[in-house]
Amino acid sequence: MSEIVTYSPTPLKNISDTAFLVATYRTMESERPDAVFKDPYASLLSGEHGRRIVNGLKGNGKYSWFIVARTSILDQWVLNLIKKENIDTVLNLAAGLDTRAYRLNLSPNLKWYDVDLPEILTYKENQLKDHRPKCQFELVKLDLSQTADRKQFFSKVAKGSTNTLVISEGFLMYLTPETAASLAQDLSQFPQFKFWLAELLGPFQLRWIKLKWGEHFKKANAVMNFAPTEGPDFFIPFGWSTQGFQSSLLEAVRLKRAPIQFQLLASIRFLIPKSWVKKMNTAGIALLKNTKSE
Repeated sequence: MSEIVTYSPTPLKNISDTAFLVATYRTMESERPDAVFKDPYASLLSGEHGRRIVNGLKGNGKYSWFIVARTSILDQWVLNLIKKENIDTVLNLAAGLDTRAYRLNLSPNLKWYDVDLPEILTYKENQLKDHRPKCQFELVKLDLSQTADRKQFFSKVAKGSTNTLVISEGFLMYLTPETAASLAQDLSQFPQFKFWLAELLGPFQLRWIKLKWGEHFKKANAVMNFAPTEGPDFFIPFGWSTQGFQSSLLEAVRLKRAPIQFQLLASIRFLIPKSWVKKMNTAGIALLKNTKSE
């Protein structure tokens, strides 16, 4: 069995373990009778290892609401953009144990690339070997921190695409501002990479996560660094314009998944200083557009 699924007294052993954490949260939501989404593959992928990670973190599974919200936002935006913008290719960066290529209602003509480190994708490949994706699906075992390798791969994808949608879920927060900027520039060089759905944290959420789970993530060499104060506009100098943003907190409130204190705050948000409301809603999904494709 791969090293990434070896049990350890430390909840998070390496950065790939965060994929097991997320898959377990998707499993928990899928098991609810009122589930926002159904992921029939999440339990197969997360396994007992994922449950141990969740149980070993402070708060156990009560913070799954954030993952539920971002999954809901991305599912809706992915399907809408594919339909409205004639997307022919999806480039899913740091895909981990994501299963959208298997569970969403996708065209068999759509090309979909899941890109991540070899270990985690080999594990996913083995676990899902008896299941078929809904589209033309390819696992790309690639270390995205290797600039030359990723540029070569991006060029290959662009040559076979007209309208590509890039997804980065649970990825950018682990970069530095410098490496996030470099990635944004590399992607924007290709006009075919038309849209980018980028999950972002705000400074408020980054401080909260570090307070709660900082030591666990540090031991796993998965330190979160990137939470731009300017939000999606951080990417403007690197070839991207902001087309929209959806707050994960507001989506969780809408779905009735947010903790009770946030539900109550949302009900009286017009009485709360706007600066505080803004701070609370800086984590979510940004829709960016490549200025070279406009």
